Amino acid sequence: MTQKYEDRVARLTAQVDVDMVMITDPMNVFYFTGCFIEPHERMLALLVDTKTKETALMFPALDQEVVNDTATADVHLPYNDGEEPFNQLFEHMLEAESIGIEGGHVTYNRYQKLLENYTADQVVSVEDSINSLRGQKDEDDKKKLQEAVDITEKALYDFVKEPVAGKTEKEIAEFLLERVKAYGAIDVSFGPLVLTGEKSAMPHGEPGDKAVEPGHFLLIDFGVVTKDRYVSDMTRTFIIGEPTEEQRSIYESVLKANAAGIEKSQVGTPMHELDDAARSSIHSDGYGDYFTHRIGHGLGLGLHEAPSLDAENTDLLEKGHVITIEPGVYKTGFGGVRIEDMLYIDEETEVLTTFPKAMEAITLEA
Repeated sequence: MTQKYEDRVARLTAQVDVDMVMITDPMNVFYFTGCFIEPHERMLALLVDTKTKETALMFPALDQEVVNDTATADVHLPYNDGEEPFNQLFEHMLEAESIGIEGGHVTYNRYQKLLENYTADQVVSVEDSINSLRGQKDEDDKKKLQEAVDITEKALYDFVKEPVAGKTEKEIAEFLLERVKAYGAIDVSFGPLVLTGEKSAMPHGEPGDKAVEPGHFLLIDFGVVTKDRYVSDMTRTFIIGEPTEEQRSIYESVLKANAAGIEKSQVGTPMHELDDAARSSIHSDGYGDYFTHRIGHGLGLGLHEAPSLDAENTDLLEKGHVITIEPGVYKTGFGGVRIEDMLYIDEETEVLTTFPKAMEAITLEA
């Protein structure tokens, strides 16, 4: 297991042009060391010497036991409450003339502390390199992501076993949370987002006291966090009772777009082409104005990682990318449909989610 983290450090040092990298995002620290600490307001920093590949972990002393048990860092730099961690940090970085940071994570106050010892030209962001590395998954990652998907789908299968009419959005969300934890998840990756009736037209609405009724769309978007901290993300939209002509039309349009996006999800494809394919399909059905977000995103240890599958991204899909394909149509005052799957990009792309999505499978008894 240690080799896995050493390889990640080596890949990072080969990509960046700085003397030292200072990593402060707890999930990135976990990615490179196997140690997860939530420091809250305290300082957490993994220091990587790009020449020697030596790693040093600065952390609150109260987390010493966790570090001892899990961290692969070569050097431990604990500090006590009341001590100024930057004093020890600067001492460890004494020989470094340039520092790489996560530009989107380091706070203004901490950046100002760095400027006490370095000029602005000496502090650069290496966030793109870190994000790119996290975007590449191997077979072990895929196995752990599949575990997250399996837990999610088991909970959803439990949900559809019983009649749903009369249950509130909050009750459904609480049921799903209870079931995923029963199957081994340590938490949900978000939500669960449960929206019924006209509320299903809100891409990021909040579950409330609205009850499921015959004739409703019921949109459920959720995922889990496993014990290994891998996440899932899946959406299925159900129809309660016999679908109306318009419900059927919208649902089939989104399903067709979902299939078009998946078909385009191949090694070497420019990422915008996935969005283009799904958007073109929905537009041809007359619902183009109601598809208001990108086709998908990467995920792994985080719910939203590289790559971004938006209409402007010309980067190519690569082996090891894990992405979502999630087209949607959201018609205010009527309701909305989103269908979301997780994919592992390989020589033959694998769809990790298997929960049924055909019309007959998602039509539930009123």
